[in-house]
Amino acid sequence: MFDYFKLIDTDQLNIKLGSGDFPFSQQLFWDSPIENIDLQKHKRYIVERVLTRGFTADFYLLLKIYTTDEIKEALCRSKSLDPKTIHFCSWFFNLPKQDMHVSPFYY
Repeated sequence: MFDYFKLIDTDQLNIKLGSGDFPFSQQLFWDSPIENIDLQKHKRYIVERVLTRGFTADFYLLLKIYTTDEIKEALCRSKSLDPKTIHFCSWFFNLPKQDMHVSPFYY
């Protein structure tokens, strides 16, 4: 996939993904019980949280679970992205920064 994923154990992550358990780091979702988080219904919430606070393994799983178009759609609908996340997402997903919203906290 990408060279920087060579630094993580993708085989273990693929096994975790296939297990049916919640695949992302549980500490990212400290404010919600993970058993209540639906991967499809709460897609925007998951994308925001993984991209703003996640680890490389979480980012790998995000790319495996959702299509690039689904991630881009969630990014464009998000209202809680910080400037660094917007810059990274603009570069990685080839998405204009103007299409994403910066949180008012950062103004």
